[in-house]
Amino acid sequence: MDPAPDLPCGHCQAGRAPYTCPRCHLRFCSVPCYRDHGSCAQDFQSRELELSLRGLRGDKASQRRLREALLRLQELREPGDEDLSLGLNPDVEQEEALWEQLSPGQRKHFQRLLSSGQISGLLPAWEPWWLGGRRCDGTALIQELQGDSRDAQEPEPHRHPEASLQQPPLTTHTEEASPTGTRMLRQQAVPTLPSSIPPLASLTRTPASPLVRFQLPNVLYAYAYALALYNGEADEAEMLPEFCETVLDVSGALGAKQVFHSTAEALQAALQALAMGQYPECLLGNAEVMVAVAQILMGECQAQQKGYSLAALAHMARLLSKGKRRLPAQDRARISGAQKKCEFLLSWVNENEVALSLLALEVQQEYQAHLDMVKEVGAVSQELERMWGAKVPPPKKPLIEELD
Repeated sequence: MDPAPDLPCGHCQAGRAPYTCPRCHLRFCSVPCYRDHGSCAQDFQSRELELSLRGLRGDKASQRRLREALLRLQELREPGDEDLSLGLNPDVEQEEALWEQLSPGQRKHFQRLLSSGQISGLLPAWEPWWLGGRRCDGTALIQELQGDSRDAQEPEPHRHPEASLQQPPLTTHTEEASPTGTRMLRQQAVPTLPSSIPPLASLTRTPASPLVRFQLPNVLYAYAYALALYNGEADEAEMLPEFCETVLDVSGALGAKQVFHSTAEALQAALQALAMGQYPECLLGNAEVMVAVAQILMGECQAQQKGYSLAALAHMARLLSKGKRRLPAQDRARISGAQKKCEFLLSWVNENEVALSLLALEVQQEYQAHLDMVKEVGAVSQELERMWGAKVPPPKKPLIEELD
């Protein structure tokens, strides 16, 4: 309710005061008088902005990343600029106390970074651990694709499939820069392997099905996608439940015991799961995750090709095991089944390293086929839009029209 018009302004004593301070309920005649009200008005604005930012930050992991960004702002300020000194204390844990240490100008600057999305440039860019693939002799294991011919991807007679594996250019975070021009990277270490891997015969009484090999690309796709989606922070306690849920949603082999009959079917099933679950584009790009799968399958070098696949499966099994303890009891059985599947594939890969090169080649071929399909669909869409004169078809005319 508006204040009575006959009450004077609490600042300049003007005759009419239609505004009320939301904190102390003092009345004012104008916005300038309210702003001159001092700390009461500033505290209210700061609190409102803080609540807004808290809603944008969401979980604790996001709050920690924003805190790192504020610390990075302090590091990047110009030397001798006392006004820009944030005065941050790394020991401050509460975001309220941290926000109070910023001046109004610094808060506005932070708001601009947040609203424009440039805030992400102040954080270390995540680089997947599998991007360091090199042959033991130092040459590149996966080379850039030249030309558009499909024939170039087919292995020559009597030639090892690995020699034909090529990779389209993949943009990584090593080329990204922060808004200040300073480039930062957060390189992940290769996940550790278990001290011992049980033989496959100890896990099953019957020989493994030849279709098991097609489950591996599906599982690795879910792993690489989920890791990229959460910026490589799947080990964070707050992220574990979301990581587990994402992996089981994307991988039919883990979440639904789905059986695949080809590498293409396994990868397309993962892409369809992303679309059905309305998952966002990850840092790598949803299609480019297939390139990551090929890189993991090829390993660090030919002599240690299975190393990356073993590391990925072992890492995922550990994450599922830790995440299981943070989930409701009714969800733990499903996570346990996925964990056992990862451990089974770990033993399978350990004894079937020879199959990885062909799998990697099939993954790369499916990636190229996917790009070709997207290109064709785009061309057809453009032609239809040209015929329609718009992005949607014109309304259909009735086949039978009633005459008066």
